[in-house]
Amino acid sequence: MARDIVREPVYKQVTEALLELIRSEFAAGEKFLTERQVSERFGISRTTANKALASLEIDGVLEFRTGVGTFVRPPKPNVNLRRLVSFTEKAHAAGLRPDTTVRSFRRAPIDDLSFLPPAEVSTVLELDDEEHVYEMERLRSLDGEPVIYERRALRADLCPDLVRDDVGASLYTVLQERYALALEGVAQRIRARNANGEETRLLELRDGEAVLELTGVGYLAGGRPMWYEETLYRGDTYEFVNQLRLSGDDSQSSLDPRQAPAPGGDETKRPWYRWD
Repeated sequence: MARDIVREPVYKQVTEALLELIRSEFAAGEKFLTERQVSERFGISRTTANKALASLEIDGVLEFRTGVGTFVRPPKPNVNLRRLVSFTEKAHAAGLRPDTTVRSFRRAPIDDLSFLPPAEVSTVLELDDEEHVYEMERLRSLDGEPVIYERRALRADLCPDLVRDDVGASLYTVLQERYALALEGVAQRIRARNANGEETRLLELRDGEAVLELTGVGYLAGGRPMWYEETLYRGDTYEFVNQLRLSGDDSQSSLDPRQAPAPGGDETKRPWYRWD
């Protein structure tokens, strides 16, 4: 009988085995196996055991504490840059309890926005200054801990009669199920910066602590712009993941709205947006 040939390095095979062990036998926060215990359990060298443990630490699965040992880290929600997923869905996938506090919500003409830049909103949504949008401000928490502070302008003409209670959970679900809007994706820019002022109070941070700032434009199928957002993620609770390829033309990356047209639709007719 032919035997399966395993081509993966031993440490990768051990890493997968350790992941399965963590899922089945260890809880978040629990102390994990030592390098010696991994070596003995799998019959491998301590060097290979160390490499497998280090890989899981880099991936955020394990946490090494000097002088104490290695522990299983609590699940951390992540944002996959290649897929549009709601906050609520991501939280449930990580085994966490999501909650949304709507700090403000109103319908207003673009030239009367309170905390978002009117010129930016008008440009990216391709609307005149006097046309109306929903301007909202939301604070989002996981297991009672604030992790995201979001400010968003949403086209009012495509979702009439939207009310404050509608945005207290998944906005994506409301747009898709009630208004039958086909969401395509988001062109976004992400940068790290230090939190300041009201941001620190809302996210329960100290002045100067790190946040990830996402500025984005959401699109419907066909490339029609639907919303503009400015969102802050706590740097200690969220991580962004992506898959990069060695080859390919990156001059038109869909993740860089300075260069790329909106997702979907005819490329010659898609709206463009420059981050100045």
